[in-house]
Amino acid sequence: MKKRRKWLYLFVPIGFLGVISLYAALMYQPLLFVFGDQFFRRDDWERIKPKYFQGVAYSADEEVRLLEQLSLEELILDIGKQMGVKTDERLIEEQLKQLGSTKAEREETLRQMNMTEEDSIQNIRRAMIGFEVKKIVTRDVVVTQEEVERFYREQIESFRIPELRTIYYVRAKNGDKLLLDKLKAASAERFQSLLKQYSEDPEGRAGLHELVAQSQMSEHYNEMIAKAVFHSPVMRIVGPFESQQWTYWFFPAEVMPPRTQTLPEVSQKIQQIIYLEKESVVYRKWLESQKKSNNYLFLPENLQRNKFLAFWSDLRLLFNS
Repeated sequence: MKKRRKWLYLFVPIGFLGVISLYAALMYQPLLFVFGDQFFRRDDWERIKPKYFQGVAYSADEEVRLLEQLSLEELILDIGKQMGVKTDERLIEEQLKQLGSTKAEREETLRQMNMTEEDSIQNIRRAMIGFEVKKIVTRDVVVTQEEVERFYREQIESFRIPELRTIYYVRAKNGDKLLLDKLKAASAERFQSLLKQYSEDPEGRAGLHELVAQSQMSEHYNEMIAKAVFHSPVMRIVGPFESQQWTYWFFPAEVMPPRTQTLPEVSQKIQQIIYLEKESVVYRKWLESQKKSNNYLFLPENLQRNKFLAFWSDLRLLFNS
């Protein structure tokens, strides 16, 4: 009797392990991310993934990035609920109206986007909650005048505007002998009449570059052409120059001398740059703290890992978290 009981004690745990292993190999759904009491598994992702990619090919890296973004969105939405963040249904309705003034128009727009109205409402609601959470977290971010002035001094080169010119051109193809002959003999006045004559030409024989820098002209044509046009006095024809299948004549008509923008001109822009940088730092720091306090785990390796190995790996992580 004792011997039989001994074998029983041995087979019970072995049988239990066998059942667990069978479940792990055949039925277990690996975890993809976890926080608090929320668990998101591979079958959850497979169910909603088509809505995100909508038949478009994607790489493994793109899938991981999208999944991580989703995991953080879900974490923030959960925190938003804990904060008591609410959405304004009137604002949601206004957002929906941007898809179309009538229900039929909205349905057609959403159909083209492969979405339902409920999908759209949920997306708007999620975005609103995320925005409100960020606003709460970063409400104490301020930018001082001292910071603005220091940024201006340190980044002064970025506020220098090079010489800008408005440059007209008339161009002719190599076989267009009549126009080529006119351009070769053209005076400044005659050139301006040719500009008017060909201003609506379907092949674009006349046109302009409005207030462009020498570097922009160089990128559009080449350095030699840009240098010649920018070293020429205004109201004087510069050319001919060959570029691809065209021969160009240029006519610089307006010059804006180089200058440095003043602090009052760029103060608002600088404030926005500094604010966004500080806001980003505060928000990222807060998000990292929330990951820790909510025991956030992101497990992209489980996208490909077989169920049996994922089961034991997830079990170990959950016990250790």
